[in-house]
Amino acid sequence: MSTQKRLFVLASVLSGLLLATGCTAPPGSKATPAGNNSIVLADGDSSGYITYDTKHEVLAGYTSDGREKWRESRYFPTDVHCVGSCPNAVISATPDMNERETRTHTVWKTGATSTVRTSPSRSLVVHWAEDRDTWVATDESSITWSQSGRLHSRKFAAGVGDAMGRVSDDGSTLVVSVQPASAKTWSAYRFRLTGAQLSPVLVSDALPGSIGCLSRQRESMWTLGDKAVEFDLATGRKLREVPQFLSDCASSRSTTVLGAFSAGTSEAQQTISLAPADRSAPVRRTAANSDGEIGVFRDCGVFLSDGRVTTLSAAGDRQPTQISAHSVLTTPDGLIYTAGPSGEPERHGITADERHCRVT
Repeated sequence: MSTQKRLFVLASVLSGLLLATGCTAPPGSKATPAGNNSIVLADGDSSGYITYDTKHEVLAGYTSDGREKWRESRYFPTDVHCVGSCPNAVISATPDMNERETRTHTVWKTGATSTVRTSPSRSLVVHWAEDRDTWVATDESSITWSQSGRLHSRKFAAGVGDAMGRVSDDGSTLVVSVQPASAKTWSAYRFRLTGAQLSPVLVSDALPGSIGCLSRQRESMWTLGDKAVEFDLATGRKLREVPQFLSDCASSRSTTVLGAFSAGTSEAQQTISLAPADRSAPVRRTAANSDGEIGVFRDCGVFLSDGRVTTLSAAGDRQPTQISAHSVLTTPDGLIYTAGPSGEPERHGITADERHCRVT
């Protein structure tokens, strides 16, 4: 995600591309029917998910069986994340995305209850939260975190030019990437989310890009940008480089899925690569006719191509499914949420072994 490439800027671009160009089905198959392509999946877990309607600018939270718990349309979201478990959420709404506002609004959704907090900061974005009193964020000058209501910060003398956060698939680790104003390199700070004390530890201050994904079990993190580069999560040491532009990625204990977007004149394309934990093993690659989201479950990559959910196994076995979708979200415990022509998200399961992936 994002990303963080701000999630909802990309979501709007995604929706616009889909509405403008549609999806092309492979020979001998049925094209994805025209429908409601404005609903995209923003975040989710086994308990629920969050959607964003790019046409009407509405966020909504649902339980995993599709029951709506909340809806929010007061602010254009800069970012949104599940809190504890979905559909509880935190929404960051900064003035640059909300022209009539002069302060950042942070909206906390707990069940059907909504709480709005304001900040004098013009760019406060929450990257992770356990609840309203324990969270990690960045603003224009610092990494800021609250633990049980007590605020702390790590200031940057030159200010913060850009920042994004990523959480490991097991939920134990957050890495906040910061690019100081006017700097060419990025710094990565690690938070251990399962410890007694929240505190950022500098991993590296000389990264070529922001962190796109990480795996705590493998002590691995990947940077986005001109080259896909894997670094040691503990030391910042460079481990591997894959010669491709990296737009997004997703990591599990056993593999990392790498995505490289390239928008053409008539369709959006993406190169999907699987980089296994074993660095001596080959990197598997395939092409996708989509610029949609990518995901991973165990050693199985999940992505969209030709308007359908598609998988790629560690052995290189590519399997398109019959599930039509323009947005897909994969959870670490094997759930796949999809948004398709009906506009109503659907829930699927995935199983994976070394040679095959199966979506049900």
